[in-house]
Amino acid sequence: MAKVENAIPADVPTLGALQLNAFDSPEFLEMFPEPYTMAAWAGFVQRGALLQSGALAQSGLQTRVVLVRDETGLPTAACLLHVAQDRDAAAEIYGPWQDRWGAPLPGMSTDKLDAFFVPMKTQHKAVLGDAPQIFLEVIMTHSTARRRGHGMALLQFVNAMADEMGLPLYLDADADAVSLYKRVGYVQQPDEVRTSEEFVPMLRAPVRA
Repeated sequence: MAKVENAIPADVPTLGALQLNAFDSPEFLEMFPEPYTMAAWAGFVQRGALLQSGALAQSGLQTRVVLVRDETGLPTAACLLHVAQDRDAAAEIYGPWQDRWGAPLPGMSTDKLDAFFVPMKTQHKAVLGDAPQIFLEVIMTHSTARRRGHGMALLQFVNAMADEMGLPLYLDADADAVSLYKRVGYVQQPDEVRTSEEFVPMLRAPVRA
């Protein structure tokens, strides 16, 4: 099984490039241009590094980036997750997407970003509300490193974390990946709560030892 470890600041350029490679449709690249994507991942990694160092308070919403490296040490797969250990922290998940990703740059379409993020937020809140949880926001693998078990290694790492903390895991799944997430314990949520046309709400309950 591939080794999973925390991202460090030196990984930021590769993580930004990894997102641009993994989600490379013209529509997605228009919504998330390179400068914005790089800045967003810099913020995610910085918050995770501060958390790991103890410089950031353990209360509130905790952001982490974990990854798998290739034989040269470069990240080839990664995930972005947010840990909410109490209701106040969980409520932060449903704040404006700009709070996590940063303010849009000039020329970016706020309307398109709202149309992307808000339906996912709505169905997420319908499923879990302000319950303590782990939100797996992004999981991505470089196109040259797929089918090597890297995504599965990340999912199992996060599953183990959630089980240890006794927290449910939530993610919004691309329709093509629903079967993969079911294999690691996620349950597709009822159509009645779904508000995103693109992404399927899925929930995994913690497994008690």
